[in-house]
Amino acid sequence: MKVLLIEDELPAAKQLSKMLLAQRPDFSILETLDSVEGAVRWLRAFPSPDLIFMDIQIADGLSFDIFRQVTVTAPVILPRLLTNMRCKPSR
Repeated sequence: MKVLLIEDELPAAKQLSKMLLAQRPDFSILETLDSVEGAVRWLRAFPSPDLIFMDIQIADGLSFDIFRQVTVTAPVILPRLLTNMRCKPSR
């Protein structure tokens, strides 16, 4: 399965990629993109992936802005992990 990651936090992207490949070694991470602009450019240039993991807030806006600019035909998952990694309470 060809997977696209849209995440602007490098540690979160690496963690998600590691977890996905550990559970599903048959997955292929096509690209990790960090912005709305980059995601729109990629989705216009390449065939649709089989699955997209997308953080809600990325470098230049909200990932929902991607849907306003390009048709996304792949299923999209908004993993809570990506939000939780940034919002851990300090002790």
